[in-house]
Amino acid sequence: MNRYTRILAIFTAAYIVLALIWWSFLLFHKNEALYESNLQLREMADQYGFHPAPPIPEKTETVRIYRRQRMMIIGESLFILISVSIGIWLIFRSYMQEQGIIRQRRNFLLSITHELKTPLTAMRLAFETIQKRDLSRDQLSRLITSSVREADRLTETVNNLLLTARMDRKYVPRLESRSLSDAVENWKVACQNHWPDRQISFQLDSPPQTSVVTDWSGLDIIFRNLMENAVKYSGLEAPIKAVILTNNTHFCLTVSDSGPGIPPSEKNRIFDMFYRIGNEDTREGKGTGLGLYLVREIVHQNKGKIKLRSNEPQGSRFIIQMPI
Repeated sequence: MNRYTRILAIFTAAYIVLALIWWSFLLFHKNEALYESNLQLREMADQYGFHPAPPIPEKTETVRIYRRQRMMIIGESLFILISVSIGIWLIFRSYMQEQGIIRQRRNFLLSITHELKTPLTAMRLAFETIQKRDLSRDQLSRLITSSVREADRLTETVNNLLLTARMDRKYVPRLESRSLSDAVENWKVACQNHWPDRQISFQLDSPPQTSVVTDWSGLDIIFRNLMENAVKYSGLEAPIKAVILTNNTHFCLTVSDSGPGIPPSEKNRIFDMFYRIGNEDTREGKGTGLGLYLVREIVHQNKGKIKLRSNEPQGSRFIIQMPI
């Protein structure tokens, strides 16, 4: 149905444009013919000395009227053509935006179903194993740890959804004071708990005892999402690095990974809500497409800046600047 509607819209638009060109040509031709007729009548009146009623304008007046009408035809034709073209472009843009929203909604439903179902399935399997088998203390501890990790993943997904809903009503930054050493230590512990097998390094380029007043709760969300993005797209042995530094006005966080990088055509789209590179039907990686969207919105609400650069020799670098 959409295909037939699109064909009909294209056909109608083409017909309007061609009809406009054709009628403009006819008007231009009629104006030329009227101009030639008036010139001939003016010459006959001068040659034979008769004066018809109504009187024929002088030659200079005839030329002036002809040029004015010609400019009027050209001007009105161009105005209508431009107006129709803008209308067609607006309709086409609205159609493409609608298709993009439909794709985003479909991708979101597919991804959120996977994100909610996977941890629930893993937790249920762990509980059934504990219920049906006589496990050793070490086995029981591993299953409980795995279940807690999946519960954290589920909680994080729900929190991202709730935070996304809050963004529509305005995110309000909460300013608080925290020392850089405490912040980096908290982030290290979080990385060890979530990704114990990954090579994640931290570099603090400011005095550890420095206290910074900024939106630390927002920075925690930004760090978690950037780190999850880096882990998701980097290999198991690929290093990930976080660099933290401050100056008199800004707090700067840089997260670098060694993944495949982001194509230039996708760099402006990865911050859109629910957008993920690739096809949801065949994607194996987890995620809802909300992480980088939340990062951008929190940074903007804090009047900060976010930059995306290519890492060397491969990968991506996300640079966050937040005012302090």
